[in-house]
Amino acid sequence: MLPPLDLAIMNPPFTRSDLLFGSLSSSERQRIQTEIRDRLKSQSASAVAGIGAAFVAAVTPKIRAGDGRLALVLPLTVCTGRSWQQTRALIERDFRLDMVIASHDPQRWNFSDSTDLSEALLIATKRAEGDTGESRTTYLWENPDNVLDAGRLADVISTTTPVELEAPGTALLELDGRHVGETVSLSAEGGGGEQWLGVQFSRADVTRAAAALLNDSEVQVPGEKSATAIRLCALGELGPLGPDRRDILDGFAYTDTPTAYPFVAGHDTNERTTLRVVSNRYLAPLAKPRAGRRLKSAVDLGQRAARLLVAERLRLDTACVVSMRCNRPVLSNVFWELGTVDERHDSALALWLNSSLGILALLGTRTTTEGGWVSLKKGDLEEMPVLDVRELSDRQLERLEELFEEFGGEALLPLPEMGDCAVRARLDAGLAEVLGLPDLTPLRRMLASEPVVSNRRLTEAG
Repeated sequence: MLPPLDLAIMNPPFTRSDLLFGSLSSSERQRIQTEIRDRLKSQSASAVAGIGAAFVAAVTPKIRAGDGRLALVLPLTVCTGRSWQQTRALIERDFRLDMVIASHDPQRWNFSDSTDLSEALLIATKRAEGDTGESRTTYLWENPDNVLDAGRLADVISTTTPVELEAPGTALLELDGRHVGETVSLSAEGGGGEQWLGVQFSRADVTRAAAALLNDSEVQVPGEKSATAIRLCALGELGPLGPDRRDILDGFAYTDTPTAYPFVAGHDTNERTTLRVVSNRYLAPLAKPRAGRRLKSAVDLGQRAARLLVAERLRLDTACVVSMRCNRPVLSNVFWELGTVDERHDSALALWLNSSLGILALLGTRTTTEGGWVSLKKGDLEEMPVLDVRELSDRQLERLEELFEEFGGEALLPLPEMGDCAVRARLDAGLAEVLGLPDLTPLRRMLASEPVVSNRRLTEAG
């Protein structure tokens, strides 16, 4: 039983509840896990997020309103993951989120010594009735690795006035004559637990560009005074996403023998370099379920095949493409299939998703596990803003189809090299011409130097 608290500092365990109690028998373990899930349902926490969410929910009612504070070290997914949405909503409702500190240092994505996972530091004050406020996000380009430097950097952060995201400018953090990060102030969240965009990028200018695109449907190129409106929609409005890899395994076995179910297997970045892809394997329907699994209908799964594929997981520092188009409907184990109503939409979306704007939206929507190893959850992808291809004229669609035919077979360089990739530069230029957009070169180069993409410290970027 916790007493009323003025301050709670926690680095709770990250373990998922389904991994606890492994020493118990299967039946005992299942009963305890069910009890945990049932208790968490009424505590604004998800068992899927792990035990850390339960710690936050347990301590929140005990912190004094008005001036009580909460300080947390949690996986970075607390800011972006769907399973943490209830925790974000709880913090937004009951606290003023004073500060979020995210490491963009490839040498230390984490703050804890016992994990390699990307982490965030959260500091929040329990709201008094009617209290509102803004939150601050601090980007660390170099994450200190000892207590002394951490204390000195904390002093710098606390005495540096953040720049507002809606205003131009940069609030740099300086330590020993070197810039090691920056800090920005964002408007208070709406209370629904949506993703906290502030942690996704290492610089305010890129975060501004992402906020303009994702929140306001505007293209804001860093260095440009004005923004350009663009018609966007949620990806899920353009068609359904196909089955995930578990469904595929519940209905099929992999085979090299031709069947009625062509398949795109694997995401070898040495092979996946072009916008155009062909199936490299086939799927054979299972006759009986795998051990411990339920048999899925191969016919039903096959009906969800599609020509357009969008990556499910990416290693950003080696990936060349995030979306591909096939000449016939296929299934895949590492890409989401998107079933559109018009083949021309497939070409237009493949171009958009691999453009600088598409990559900006994808990075702003991603869920980060460890640095550049990211996943694109189905629910997040369905809500991710993309070019509304339904609003394009026939001439625009024809021109984008021509661009796809021009670039579809040309190899793109890995994302860290996209600033110097001639093919991607031509792709951006062609897309900008068709849509009436400004030159995307400054944005493309800044994205290439993002530490989560380049796997290099920002202070080492050329």
